[in-house]
Amino acid sequence: MSLDLNDYFSLGLESTNQPIENAGMINVFRTPVDTSSANLNRITFKFPKTGMLTADSMVTLQPILNNSSLVQSDLTPNFVNGVIGAIKRTRILVDNKVLVDLERPGLAENVKLYSRNTQVELAEKEYKLLGNQFRTKINTDGTEDFDVAETRCHLNQNIPANIAISKNIILHQASSKVYGIKLKHLGADFLEAAALPVFLLGQREMILELEFFADCREYVAQPSGAGFNAPDVRINLANAELVTTHVMLPPDVEAREIAASARQPVSYPLLDNYVIKGVVDPSTVALNNTKNETYRLNIQNREVHNILLASVNNAPGAKRIVANQAARGLGDESLQLKINGLNLFDRPITSQPLIYQLTTYSEDGRTLKVPLNAWNVTDKSLNNYSQNTDLLYLDYRGEFHYLKVDFSNGNAGVFGSGTVMKTAAEIDYKITPRTNTSPNQRVTMDMFFYVTISKLMSIGANQINISY
Repeated sequence: MSLDLNDYFSLGLESTNQPIENAGMINVFRTPVDTSSANLNRITFKFPKTGMLTADSMVTLQPILNNSSLVQSDLTPNFVNGVIGAIKRTRILVDNKVLVDLERPGLAENVKLYSRNTQVELAEKEYKLLGNQFRTKINTDGTEDFDVAETRCHLNQNIPANIAISKNIILHQASSKVYGIKLKHLGADFLEAAALPVFLLGQREMILELEFFADCREYVAQPSGAGFNAPDVRINLANAELVTTHVMLPPDVEAREIAASARQPVSYPLLDNYVIKGVVDPSTVALNNTKNETYRLNIQNREVHNILLASVNNAPGAKRIVANQAARGLGDESLQLKINGLNLFDRPITSQPLIYQLTTYSEDGRTLKVPLNAWNVTDKSLNNYSQNTDLLYLDYRGEFHYLKVDFSNGNAGVFGSGTVMKTAAEIDYKITPRTNTSPNQRVTMDMFFYVTISKLMSIGANQINISY
């Protein structure tokens, strides 16, 4: 079973800001897996080196059951970001030089998905490709809840908790749905700003490498809550495809550009993301007591545009809605950063609405479109708002806590619009856990810092350079 491109694949030139002179037609290439390893859960693709690579390009993936004898299933991709969550690490290599190297791309993409789209847009459009479908509602008693009626869940008396799923059920290769993940969701969102002239690569290879989680609880959800184990689902490596769109240039234009690159390398500026990992440990303090954490990020001599903080559970379990594609809120918090030796804020930010607003500033004024209780569980949310006891609501409560700090200076372009780091960035982070359940805020977790920096790729006739 393969992805139906007629239904899901949209062609267009919206991925380039600059119009292409004498542009020709657009071609779509379907490239099979170049190498795969079931032991490493890893596959690689070689990009076709024709024309200009656009942001419409995608990877098709199919999750399937490990046990081929099963005839039914109530497992589905998580409702937050779908099959994106299956990817543990993505790398793009150009002439064996690293252009993109991003761990857990799904977490960074959650901020873009839920700030640039409403829940309705994601649930009705993006889920066809990704497999997500997160919708919330307000009940008549004023409590917040997961919207079963507007998603693929439905009530079923034969399933525990009366919750079953009607679509996007993970089964076997012949019947399990194939999903398409665009490269912009995998750390290559620079293709939205300008198409990449891959025709200049010549004999040099451009390779996409994807590594998947061996533990399916990282990306698979089960609304019924019946329970499942780590090896129950896997990605069908043999059925994966790289589907790329290329703007085809006239032969004379390509020949002229190739000749020009021999005299002067072509510059391709881009914004790149990478992860710095740390640990946050509020387990050492009791409820309603404050834990202080200090982090130093060695990002000297990099032009930084923003930093995203996300605390991630390092021991995933079977979940109903979010799987482990969640950034857990750890209660009331205080934030201060020291950048180039100076405090970023006049005083530490302790107001939770202001901390929420920081992410809005980083997303060009587009707010994160999730409810308060989904974003974090704080003293105010517990005491001032009615709390639902529904299991689906408790599954996602406090699991959308993304904290993003903006360092752009208002200038346009890739270089010159961020902040050049001359010293290590220091982050003073204080948290006060408020609950032990749904979510447990007193547990040791991984702290991921997603750093967005300026990067420059120079494509010459004989050499490719990637610099900061």
